Amino acid sequence: MDDVVLRPVAGVVARDADGRVLLVRRRDDGTWGLPGGGVEAGETWARAAVRECREESGWEVRVDGLLGVYSDPATQVHRYPDGARRHVVGVVVTAVALRRVGAPDDEVTEVGFFAPDRLPSPLFAPDAPVLADVVSGRPPPHLR
Repeated sequence: MDDVVLRPVAGVVARDADGRVLLVRRRDDGTWGLPGGGVEAGETWARAAVRECREESGWEVRVDGLLGVYSDPATQVHRYPDGARRHVVGVVVTAVALRRVGAPDDEVTEVGFFAPDRLPSPLFAPDAPVLADVVSGRPPPHLR
């Protein structure tokens, strides 16, 4: 795994008033996933999750808990369309979707809310275990 770069990321499972989960469709590969991205120096996990959600989806959210920490190389090493390989170490928070405050950035082609039992496909591979925990009903936090 010499060519793999470790990347700390924050993700967010934001729900609307109907309990649906906010997902974004990635421009690079067309998969659906959770809003999220890299944690910047001087930033907390929660702040990064809120910032990334706003940038990628245009939605403002309020963090209300921790869903889990995801780092298993079996599911969290991903090869991107440009060939780069990243081992994502993600802290995923839960949040309430408050209001749409803008448009998604250019990394995203679509934004939508989906019932947990009716998620779109294909899913972004590193988010699959996160969303499996969401639909499992098992109480957080999850450590994978």
